[in-house]
Amino acid sequence: MTVVTISRELGSRGTRIAEAVGHELDATCIDKEVLAEMARQAGVQVEVIVEAEEKLMSRAGVVSQEMRSLFSADPNRRNRPMDQATYVDGMTKAIRALAERGSVVFIGRGSQLILENHPTALHVHLYAAPAIRAGRIQRRRGMAEIGTAERIIGLADEQRRNWYQRFFTSADWKNCRHYHLMLDTGRIPEATAVALIVHAARTAPPDREEHT
Repeated sequence: MTVVTISRELGSRGTRIAEAVGHELDATCIDKEVLAEMARQAGVQVEVIVEAEEKLMSRAGVVSQEMRSLFSADPNRRNRPMDQATYVDGMTKAIRALAERGSVVFIGRGSQLILENHPTALHVHLYAAPAIRAGRIQRRRGMAEIGTAERIIGLADEQRRNWYQRFFTSADWKNCRHYHLMLDTGRIPEATAVALIVHAARTAPPDREEHT
């Protein structure tokens, strides 16, 4: 069973690379499926999870009664508004459950932090220089001005940074300590990046006793 987590900057071609890695490893790519699993475990519609995340990101103090029912099976939480700790607890349980169901490639969702201590998971970060990423976004979306693409890149970086800080106690998602492999897709061709990740994922971790 293979587990890979891939975090990526907007414009780094991370989703395409993750899907190609999944194909090569015969693994399921998981992104928004995490939200669906959270909803399944909580017995609510996935839209409730999405709304909860949006409310928490806006730092709302109280969420709806339906959201509170997410963890209603726990009498200690039944009457409490959902906070980020409760949300992360649900996300953690969902990602860990999905990681046990077979070979998977997680795309984002803080999976590299949640599965930090997974014995065989490979954690990957894909990035590129802002100018390269903006150029890719401009071409992909047919934008007339590169400045528009640059603003989109900047906003996406800020949103992702805020998401990690909100749900993972100010974690720096670009810190190399969270990853086994970091690839600059502005320098490393897409096919090469896929091959490197696949090779690393198929390689067993060294015996920890060798390093003691």
